[in-house]
Amino acid sequence: MTDRLAVVVPVFNEQDIALTLGALHRQLDRELLHVYVVDNASTDDTVQRVRRFAAAHPSLGITVLTELQKGTGAASDTGFRRAIEDGFTLVARTDGDSEPEEDWARRISGLFAGRPEVALVGGTSVPLRDRYYRPGDGLLMPGALRLLRVLIAAKHLDAAYLRFVAGHNMAVRASAYLETGGFERTSIDTRDEDIDFSARVAHRLGRAAVLIDPRLRVATSMRRVRRYGLSLMGLHHLVPTLRGRLIRTIDVR
Repeated sequence: MTDRLAVVVPVFNEQDIALTLGALHRQLDRELLHVYVVDNASTDDTVQRVRRFAAAHPSLGITVLTELQKGTGAASDTGFRRAIEDGFTLVARTDGDSEPEEDWARRISGLFAGRPEVALVGGTSVPLRDRYYRPGDGLLMPGALRLLRVLIAAKHLDAAYLRFVAGHNMAVRASAYLETGGFERTSIDTRDEDIDFSARVAHRLGRAAVLIDPRLRVATSMRRVRRYGLSLMGLHHLVPTLRGRLIRTIDVR
C-alpha cells in the first residue's frame, strides 16, 4: 500500500477541465498525487483535452477512465474503486468545474495524519471566478451551504447532515469507503451522492469520523446557481423528486 493521494475527477462535457487539472498540477505536493479522470460518456472533446494536458505536464500522473453508466455517483465510484485497487489509502475528489487551492493536497494529508478516528474530510467552498461569477458570490456561497446543511438536517431530523461534505472538496480513507459501501451509483437527476455518502459515514462510523476544516478550500463554479436561482437551487437539494419536473437539471449526469 502507498501513502500517496489519489484524486478522482468525474467529468461530462467539461470545456474548462484543463483549469481543474492546472490547479492540481500547482499543488505543493504534486509529486505525491495521482489523478483519475473518469469520463462519464462525454459527447465533446473533454477526453482529448485531458490527454493533451497530460502530455504537456508529465510530472502529474493522470489516468483516464470511462464510465458509461449515467451519474456522478457511478463515475466517482468507478474512480474511487480503481484508485483503491491501485493501492491508495487516501482518495480525494474534486469536480471538473472546480479548482482546489495550492495547499489542498497537503492539508488533506495533514488532516488524516495522527487521527485514526477521522474517515472523511471536507472543507470550504468558494466561488470560482469564471464567467458565471458575480460580485457578492463570496458571501453567498458559504452562507448558502451552511443554510442547506441546516435545512437538510431538519428535513431528515438527523444531525449527521449538518456535517455533509461537498463532492468537489472531499477526501476519505480507502478502508472507510469500502466499509460504508462508497458512493451510490446514482445520477444527479435523482440523488446527491456526496450528501448521502457523508451521512452514511457518520451513521456507520460515528459523527467524529467526519471532519470539516474551513482551511481546506476549493473554488467551484456558480453555473448551477445562475441557472436555477437560489430558490430552485434549494428545492433541487431538498426535494430530489422535483428534479426533471419542476426543476430542469442543467447537466444530464
